[in-house]
Amino acid sequence: MWGDMVIQRGHKHGGSVMTSTVVRCLWRKKGVNRSAALSIYLAASLMAAVSPAQAEVPSMPSALPVPSTGQPPLSSATRRGTEYSDLEKAGYIEEEYYLSGTAPAITAAGEALFQAPYITRILVRKPKDPAKFNGTVVIEPFSWFGERGAGWILTRAYLLRKGYAYVGYTLNINKPAEDPKFPPGEYEATGRPNRYTGIVNFEFMRRFDYARYAPLGSYYDPARFKRGGAPDPFVPQSQGIGAGLALLLKSNLADGPMSGLRVQRVYVDSWAVTAQVWMDYLDQGRHQQWRMPDGRPLIDAYMTGRMAFGEVGGDVIRVPRKMPSDVPFVTVYSQSELMHDAIEGITLPPDTDQPMLRYYEVTGMPHLRLADHGTQHTEDVAADVGKGDVPRCQMLYDEPAEMVVSALLDDMDKWVREGKPMPRAPRVVRKGKGVLRDATTQNMIGGVRPPWIAVPSATYWTEQESHCDIIYDTKVPYDHAKLRRLYGSYSTYLRKYEGAKEAAVKQGYLLPEDRDELKAIAQPGDFEPAARQPE
Repeated sequence: MWGDMVIQRGHKHGGSVMTSTVVRCLWRKKGVNRSAALSIYLAASLMAAVSPAQAEVPSMPSALPVPSTGQPPLSSATRRGTEYSDLEKAGYIEEEYYLSGTAPAITAAGEALFQAPYITRILVRKPKDPAKFNGTVVIEPFSWFGERGAGWILTRAYLLRKGYAYVGYTLNINKPAEDPKFPPGEYEATGRPNRYTGIVNFEFMRRFDYARYAPLGSYYDPARFKRGGAPDPFVPQSQGIGAGLALLLKSNLADGPMSGLRVQRVYVDSWAVTAQVWMDYLDQGRHQQWRMPDGRPLIDAYMTGRMAFGEVGGDVIRVPRKMPSDVPFVTVYSQSELMHDAIEGITLPPDTDQPMLRYYEVTGMPHLRLADHGTQHTEDVAADVGKGDVPRCQMLYDEPAEMVVSALLDDMDKWVREGKPMPRAPRVVRKGKGVLRDATTQNMIGGVRPPWIAVPSATYWTEQESHCDIIYDTKVPYDHAKLRRLYGSYSTYLRKYEGAKEAAVKQGYLLPEDRDELKAIAQPGDFEPAARQPE
C-alpha cells in the first residue's frame, strides 16, 4: 500500500515529487543511512529531469546587468509616459538585464527544429524591502509596438500596492527585408503608410539606445517558419525564452535578478498580440513538458487579454488543446475582441473549475486607449481619416478598465494561493452575427459590467459597429434629456453609480481599495441643457 501511494503521487505530480516522497520516508525510517537516502534522491532527480518519459527542465539562461548608458531603459517606469510610476514612492527599484541562453526554434505547428542561442533583455521592477515582496513575479513579453508593457499599464497600481515583482521581456528579431508582422500589400490597400515600421524590431531599440541594445539578437528564418501560409510574425524561440525566464526566477539563484527575494510563484500576464505566444505555449503542451527540477510547474497561472487568438494567422482557438490541470488559465476580452468573435460565430468555452478556466468579456472596455501606447507609438483618430464629424467617431473612451483587470488578477491570485475559485461571469448575449444591445441604453447585454455600464451615461460602441476606420473604440455620451429620462437628477445617478460600485466589489470585479478612486463618469453639468452659443 505504501508503494502504491508513492507511485500515485509520482504520476500526479512528476517523477521528482515521487522521489522526494521516497526520500522523506527513508529519512524518517530508523536504520537507514541518510547519506544513502540523499544519494538516491539526487540520482533519481537527475533521471527524472532527463528521462523522455518525464517532464523536462528547460535550459537555464544567464542574466547580466545592463551597463548604464546615462538614460533610463526603453519602457522604463521611471520615464514620463504611459508606463510611468513613482517607483521611489512605492519602495521599488528597476533594473535591466541581458538574458542570454539557448532555446528551441519552434514552428507554429509545434515542431521544435533545433536549439539556437539568443540574447534579449528583461526589465525588472521589485520591492527594495524583501519584507514587502509577496512571493509572486508577474512576467509579460513587451508588445511589438514601441515595447509596450500592456499588462504593467493595466495593473501597475495594484502590483505596487500588493508587493508583486514584475518582469517585462523583449521578444523581437533583426529587421528582415520583409517584416512578417506587416505583409507586403497590407497597407498599400488602405492607401495609408505603415507607421509601425519605425517602432518594431531590434533596430528600433538600437536607434533608441545603440550602446544598450546593440548585442540583442534571436533566430529568425521566414522560409522555415510559417503561420497561416505566411512568414510567422512570432519569434521562433519565444516559448523557450519564456520558460527559461520562469525557471531563472523560481530558482532563486544568489546572483539572479531576484537576489534577496524568495520567489514562490510566477504568473503570466500577457496582453494584445504577444498573448498568442502563451496560447501557443499552452496549446502545444509546454506547461506539461517543461517543469522545475522538482516537478513543480514553471508558471503558476496564466492571464491573457485583448487578443483574438488566431487572428494573426493559424488556428482560431479559445482554449488550449492541452489545458493545464494544475493552474488557472484566464482570458479577458474587451468589447472589440468579443465583437470579433460574435461576427465570426466563434463558440466560447464554459467556465470550469477543473481544468481551472475562466473567460471574461468586459463591456465598456476598448481595445486600445491613449494610455496604452508604447514608446513613439501613435494611432490615427477620426479626424485623421476624414471622419471627425461623424457623431459615433468623435469621442474615444478611456474609462478605468485597469481597475477591472486588477480585480481579476487579484481573483486569480486567490485561486492559486487560497484555492478560492474566481467568479463566473455571463457571456455577452449574441444576436445573429453580432450582439444584443439594450433598447434603452444601447449598451451590450451580459458580460462583466463595470459601474459605467451598469449605470451608463453613454453608449459604448466598437469599431466594427461605428466604422470609424481607427483602432480605437468610441462612445456617444447621452444628452441632458436622456440623462434626465433615465435618472431624473444627478443625485439619483450618483446614488445608483455608488450602488453599482458596491455590487462590483461583491462580484469580484472591483477591489475595495479602488472603490473610492472610481469616479462617476457623468458630471452635474451634463444634466443641464448646453448653454446657447452667441449668434
